[in-house]
Amino acid sequence: MSYVALVTDRYDEMARFYGDRLGLSVTEQWDRDNARGMRFDIGGMRLELLDNQRENPPLELGQVADRFHVVIEVDDVDATWQKLSIDVPEPATVSWGARLFQLRDPDGIPLTCLQWLEAGSGEHRAIRGKVSSGAEKGQHFTRLDWARSQFVDKLGIDPFPGTLNLVLEDPQAKAAWSSLRNSPGIRIENPGSGTGDCEARCYPVQVAGRVTGAVVVPEVAGYPDNLVEIIAPVALRDELGIGDGDEAVLDVIQAGKRTAAGGAVE
Repeated sequence: MSYVALVTDRYDEMARFYGDRLGLSVTEQWDRDNARGMRFDIGGMRLELLDNQRENPPLELGQVADRFHVVIEVDDVDATWQKLSIDVPEPATVSWGARLFQLRDPDGIPLTCLQWLEAGSGEHRAIRGKVSSGAEKGQHFTRLDWARSQFVDKLGIDPFPGTLNLVLEDPQAKAAWSSLRNSPGIRIENPGSGTGDCEARCYPVQVAGRVTGAVVVPEVAGYPDNLVEIIAPVALRDELGIGDGDEAVLDVIQAGKRTAAGGAVE
């Protein structure tokens, strides 16, 4: 498909919407007695806008079907949303791996502004958070014999007692984590040997580009959606020289690309 064409009786209003308010760049425009229009760049494709009042005779424009909508892909949907001067619902993360917001143009055509949270290879984006002290429940969990044996067998990690806790604050980090958390992960199964012991899901990561570890998500009711707990074969605070309030970056290791455990990554 080369481009999508929208024919409108509200040409000036539509031109301001796509050009001024959404900030799309104009690649071509024309203004003649028998035709007026312009084309916008929407990430490699073109969106053409045609003034129906210049057509001779004008087209009979029917109702816009909701089955048709314009999708604009961006690198940072939150930054795009913040730049808009119009009232638009905040971006939301959807279960199929994207973060987006939706609105309608002056003709009522649905428009979606979308950021993919996973690259084509299926890798998730980096996740940034701030180090925070926890309630030391992770220390109890990592010391359970059945949990530790599964960390070793399934992840290749003999965990240092305890976890490094990160609190996620910025929208991109929360969106990337939400996308990852909605994927199956690697299960740590509770054999039912202890009161209050829970099951968990794990996601292999590299911490600060140096240490191989895994995010552990306990399957308990009310677990915070902005908290990330990380296990590793070393004491991460000491290894990385970080403390409460410092930022740490997690790079998610794609399934099938897990590095060997044992501390610092070569």
